Amino acid sequence: MKNQIDDWTKSYSTQQDQKGMSFPSEYVIRIFKGHYPRLDFSKMGGYKGKSILDISCGEGRDLVIFDQVGFDKICATEISDGIVNQCKSNMEKLGIEADIRVGNNRKLPFNDAEFDFVLAWNVCYYFDEVKDFSSHVQEYARVCKPNGILVFSIPKAHCFIYQNAIDKGNGIVEITNDPFKIRNGIELKRFKDENDIKSEFSSCFKDFVFGSIEDDCFGLNYAWHIGYCRRK
Repeated sequence: MKNQIDDWTKSYSTQQDQKGMSFPSEYVIRIFKGHYPRLDFSKMGGYKGKSILDISCGEGRDLVIFDQVGFDKICATEISDGIVNQCKSNMEKLGIEADIRVGNNRKLPFNDAEFDFVLAWNVCYYFDEVKDFSSHVQEYARVCKPNGILVFSIPKAHCFIYQNAIDKGNGIVEITNDPFKIRNGIELKRFKDENDIKSEFSSCFKDFVFGSIEDDCFGLNYAWHIGYCRRK
């Protein structure tokens, strides 16, 4: 596990050195700033006076959006001191106040029922040494306020990430053919479909609303479930 964390830290550092901070995720922008038939957070009270936790925020690119839309409290986690420190530096340069700490899917270093929103963007399906997905769900629910909102993105079963993956049982696969060379050897949770996602999360969450990404990006099949649900 330590080698994987070191690899991720090195990857983020290399990206930062080469091109600086990435732009915010397109669909995170759409979700938090858009107005759609099945999703319009402005009609649910907006963000003033609200708090958000971004789990595994990378270099912090999506924290910029949360500052722009008016969240009063912005918090985030990453898996190593190196990435956290880099993210803190990025936010300081932009004048954005954010509480960024080391944590992972099973261990979020924040209080019970602390957040109105929790964002798990391309992260919930990653394991550490413990391959227990229910512990991720329970930890997300722990830090989310009752009736608070969990926003998520999860690769579809045919997403490029899972090409030639080895089935380890219980929905767990080992990645073997990552075109970016950083996920190979990592074990991830693979969901069959939306019903499978609901089944895994429904012990703690309710009122699921789904969207979908199907994007052939010049030969890479970006296929993702996106959506939100509420803490029970």
